[in-house]
Amino acid sequence: MSDMNEKATVELVETNHVDNIDPYASTKVSMWQSIRESPKVLLYSVLMTFGPMAFGFDSIIVGVVTAIPAFLQTYGEPFGDMYILPSLWLALWNAFIQIGFMIGSIINGPVADRFGRKAAMAAGAAIAAIAIAVIYVSDRSTSVNHRRGVFLAGKTVLGIGLSMMMSTCQTYNSEIAPPKLRGPLLSIFQFFLVLGQLIAAVVAQSQIVVGFTPRSYQICFATQWAFAGLAFIVALVVPESPAFLLRRENVQGARKSFARLHSISTVEGSIAAMQTIMEHEKQFESLNHGATYLECFKGSNWRRTRIIIYASILQQFLGITLVANGTYFMIVAGLSPANSILVLEIALGLALAANITSWVLASTLGRRRTLIGCAVWLGLIWTSVGIAGCFKSKAALWYMGVVINLVLFFYGIGAGGISPIVSAETSSIRLRAKSNSIGFFCNGFMSWAFNFFTPYMFNADQANWGGKTGFFFAALSLLAGVALFFEIPEMKNRTYMQLDEMFEDRIKTRAFARHQTRGELAHGS
Repeated sequence: MSDMNEKATVELVETNHVDNIDPYASTKVSMWQSIRESPKVLLYSVLMTFGPMAFGFDSIIVGVVTAIPAFLQTYGEPFGDMYILPSLWLALWNAFIQIGFMIGSIINGPVADRFGRKAAMAAGAAIAAIAIAVIYVSDRSTSVNHRRGVFLAGKTVLGIGLSMMMSTCQTYNSEIAPPKLRGPLLSIFQFFLVLGQLIAAVVAQSQIVVGFTPRSYQICFATQWAFAGLAFIVALVVPESPAFLLRRENVQGARKSFARLHSISTVEGSIAAMQTIMEHEKQFESLNHGATYLECFKGSNWRRTRIIIYASILQQFLGITLVANGTYFMIVAGLSPANSILVLEIALGLALAANITSWVLASTLGRRRTLIGCAVWLGLIWTSVGIAGCFKSKAALWYMGVVINLVLFFYGIGAGGISPIVSAETSSIRLRAKSNSIGFFCNGFMSWAFNFFTPYMFNADQANWGGKTGFFFAALSLLAGVALFFEIPEMKNRTYMQLDEMFEDRIKTRAFARHQTRGELAHGS
């Protein structure tokens, strides 16, 4: 009797929820209808972004606390009539968190595939909390080099935890998002990352007035515990990814998870659709046994992995590393700490609005054109910064300070919001955790390299290029635009089954947008 009831349920779903069980169906419902039908998906997707928010806070806080006199006196050294951080240590702090980031990326793929998305998120949050404790007590030593070394160790371990949380967030959200909402739900990754950066700037600004006491920068560090704690709680309350449970052949667990994410009437149809996609992928890769990292570099998966890598490292080519050091850059150039942080706060506020705009662009203008346009535009912006760096006037100084931070706005309206979407939606479902780990690893490696050598370019005790560093990132931005043109296809409003088919059939990059899949032709789409 139960079998008959289940069959009747599936038949009812097939009648009323065709898109749920037809893996080839185009997205026919509007975005607003998808939002009304998926309120719990929206809630859990937002909760998972505490990981990116923690990373955003950390990515800014080290640069911003350099505006606090007590931090410079504790970790820096005299340079003329002021304190500065030596280029070597500034580079090491920025670079070694990326080494931790790479380690976390390698660890997270197997952890998420073996123990689940919830376990990976919780582990990342716990590691981050331990690392923050190390950072918090790093100023206890009487030796400045010991203080710097302990701070370095804490930053490295913190990178491991943050990477695990960020990678898990994108994997989880990509697996639960309906096709029509995939762009916005993957783009909120960047929105909450920028929100974390804004919180970091506000916290540091509040401590400027007491900037000559250690408590000023200690409060900045302690605030990070809040993000780690919230991320750990989120890991306990969100439902496990249904895709992970189905891969583990836990169909009953997948039913319960789907029921927590969607309406009960669509559960069986959703399971049938996802099982169809997974079976298709297994048949296509029948010569392989189990999902391995090696598979990501074979056949059509290699093209998908390349796209993920391009999207993951794009931010470094567009100059975000220099922006992350923008506050310190402006202080060394002569702006007051208060004005430097004020400019940063305004830019981050604009970047939040820009990221919301990118959600619209992702679904209208598309991923491909938005990314290419962003790269070309930032190439021009960085050229103007380089030109301003050739002058010593007060106007040129202010122009560089403002525009370097406004890069966050232009980046957020384009690549900042679109890159996470491309990274998360490109891989096959079967290889998603490992593909995302590869992307985050490459992001970590490039961030390590750029964070290490960028301070040597602009810092006063080394090359002292100042604003002329803009010319370097102008060239890289234009180079990125060329690579995007030839490699990034348009994937908006495509189901994962359609993307599987198009990559397997080796559809040309510029033909993706107008290509009709076999399923679309069969259904008369």
